[in-house]
Amino acid sequence: MKKTITILALLSTLTLQADVNGYLRGTYHVHDIENDKKYQDDAIGGKLHYETPSYKGLKLGSSLYFTTKVFNDDNSDLIPLRGEYDKSYAIIGELYIQGEFGNSLVKIGRQELNTPFADIDDIGMVPNTFGGISLVNNDLKDTEVFLGQINKMAGVGAEVVDKFSKINGSDNMQIIGVDYSGFENIKLSAWYNRLKNAEIDGIGYLESTYENDFKNYTYALGLQYANQSYSIGEDAKVFGAKVDFGVNNLGLLFSGAYNEIKDNVASSGFGGGPFFSGAEFLVVDNAGKNAKTTSFGLEYDASTLGLKNLTLGLGKMYIETESKEKSSELDVLAAYQINEKLVVDMVYTHLKAEAVGVDNAKHLHAYVNYSF
Repeated sequence: MKKTITILALLSTLTLQADVNGYLRGTYHVHDIENDKKYQDDAIGGKLHYETPSYKGLKLGSSLYFTTKVFNDDNSDLIPLRGEYDKSYAIIGELYIQGEFGNSLVKIGRQELNTPFADIDDIGMVPNTFGGISLVNNDLKDTEVFLGQINKMAGVGAEVVDKFSKINGSDNMQIIGVDYSGFENIKLSAWYNRLKNAEIDGIGYLESTYENDFKNYTYALGLQYANQSYSIGEDAKVFGAKVDFGVNNLGLLFSGAYNEIKDNVASSGFGGGPFFSGAEFLVVDNAGKNAKTTSFGLEYDASTLGLKNLTLGLGKMYIETESKEKSSELDVLAAYQINEKLVVDMVYTHLKAEAVGVDNAKHLHAYVNYSF
């Protein structure tokens, strides 16, 4: 009897003290493709996350993601808002057991990742999530070590959106990464993704960033290098640099980024990728081999004019291919935070990118996010 009461008390505690959070999201897309029709798409959905309180260092967690159409369901396969065949779907994108042992955190099961070449890339309704084992260790001062054995993936960037499918067959993907922040204002990162027998069978990545401020200004500098080894053919090498400069009292942030791709085609991996130059649609992957990409951005915090919680942005990306053909993307962005829980985002895009195999088009995305 005492044992039963103890178990019931434990279950009651796990239920009452559990962490429950998530978001509701609605979106509307218009894709006006040159020499084609105008596509319209919409969806409503969200995420419900549940995690038990810690018991002897252990937690259980689960996240349900769901999405369904409202009126329209035609997006020309640009950004999948729903499943492969259905107008709506739900998926248990996270289902894990987590253990905290000293300075180590181990997570086993379905989970969100935030690594350079495997991340959630939350650009639609349901983000990428991954199946496997991950370990984060902070034993060394100012150092974080990540180890991962990742075997499955689902979500907006997956081969199959609405169910988990294997990454790299039975060989899966192994990840090791180290972030070091022991130097003032400097962060150093080194990562390696192993994909035995895949077309790209290894990805090495180095990144360094420096951030500082003086008087009323802030600035950041970044360098990056990626080597992606092909099982057949030359390795792809990607060099990158970026600079950000902010004027605080004016609410302005200027940014510029450059990438150069050599010898083969670069890949962002399993997500949005880490490369500095990029836009809403165009990324380094589109450029092909022996190409150059450049992006510029301007962000304005309108609270300096009394319009609190309104941010406006302008971005431009250029691609120059190996044959010197040029493509570009113009993005106009706006974000308004109505309150701590409710945010509205809008992006208008003008694409001129036929030279890299992307349709010339005008796109409009609007999102409403409510967090709880």
